[in-house]
Amino acid sequence: MIAVVRRFKVRIVMHQLARKGGNKTMIVQRMQSLIATTALSLCLVTSVVCAASPSSDAAAKAKQIIAHRGASAERPECTLAAVQRAIEVGATAVEVDVRTSRDGQLFILHDTTLDRTTNAKGPANAWTLEQLQQLDAGSWFDAAYRGERIPSLIEAAKLCRGKIDLLLDLKEQGDEYDRQVVRIIREHGKPSQTIVGVRSVPQAKRFRELLPEAKQLALIPTVDDIEAFAAAGADCIRVWLRWLDENDEPVKRVRATGKRLHLNGTTGSLDETLALLVHQPNSLSSDDPQKLKATLQRIANGDLESR
Repeated sequence: MIAVVRRFKVRIVMHQLARKGGNKTMIVQRMQSLIATTALSLCLVTSVVCAASPSSDAAAKAKQIIAHRGASAERPECTLAAVQRAIEVGATAVEVDVRTSRDGQLFILHDTTLDRTTNAKGPANAWTLEQLQQLDAGSWFDAAYRGERIPSLIEAAKLCRGKIDLLLDLKEQGDEYDRQVVRIIREHGKPSQTIVGVRSVPQAKRFRELLPEAKQLALIPTVDDIEAFAAAGADCIRVWLRWLDENDEPVKRVRATGKRLHLNGTTGSLDETLALLVHQPNSLSSDDPQKLKATLQRIANGDLESR
């Protein structure tokens, strides 16, 4: 079990260093630091293994399961197919990224460009919504999804209404952008089933006024922003796992504000989920919400054997 968590943390560090262009010396030094500074985490995991109740409690505490860009391990990300799959597998929320088209319409796409997930290239905001919806946003994932379209926010809100919480990752800032999001949610969605992913303190304050029924997830840029976002009205705060390499201080700071803790996962595997549960999050995200749900149930049942 301890080896499982160590392997997961090692993969994260290696990935971070590779992205930064780290050399072998840097990697060795970083790994030495990791071994020294993860002792507390390993002790916590050991306590989970030695008694069934701690792991069961941690699994039960993670009540929010967010489908990242929809059920993006099974369907092309940020499409209605991915959103529908998230509903089908019982995720409690589905996350989508919200952008503005050339003609001022809100649509769902993660990247700033069309290159990776459609059959077109270039900045997405250079196209009108009508043009965007003529593109193929599914074939890159699998030929079975040829012709899957880029959805509008209106379409996503209608699909989710009354079925699943809709988490809006707001990729832009500005009063008109925010007000348009609110108009669409009020007309086509359900405010009380909306989670607004805010990226600035002014935006958090604005949505607390414009859409008070909605919950807020603070997508904080740095650890030092925890308290400011909490004071602005965020209900839950995302902490990047890489911020926890050195110590658990960011988690303690979130807890001190009385807010809920969100951590990003990816695969929903046992290794990954156990490493996340060390920090006892209230909310987890995954590309594969069905697998994450099953893994959390396994942990709750005390089934910690790798398969």
